[in-house]
Amino acid sequence: ADVTVELVAHQWYWEISQVELPVNKDIAFEVRSADVNHNFAIYDEEDRLLVQAQAMPGYTNVARYRFDEPGTYTILCLEYCGLAHHAMMRELNVLAEMGQHDEQE
Repeated sequence: ADVTVELVAHQWYWEISQVELPVNKDIAFEVRSADVNHNFAIYDEEDRLLVQAQAMPGYTNVARYRFDEPGTYTILCLEYCGLAHHAMMRELNVLAEMGQHDEQE
């Protein structure tokens, strides 16, 4: 992968190592859970599901994706994880041009 992003699911939020990503680069999302089972899913601006992976305590699953278009993408949890499951959202910003420092992380 060109970029590795670490994600840890918590009840009821995402801990993410970086939220600005480059377009046209292979991204490896390393997905874990700190508490219960969750499901990491990325949707585009038209609400299409692009990629998903299960987030489980004690395991790291890797989801790979290459964003073809810059824009704002939404991360949702697709595994019911408790009372505030519906609020478990984050955004990723995929940028056409990024500085070298960001691409090397």
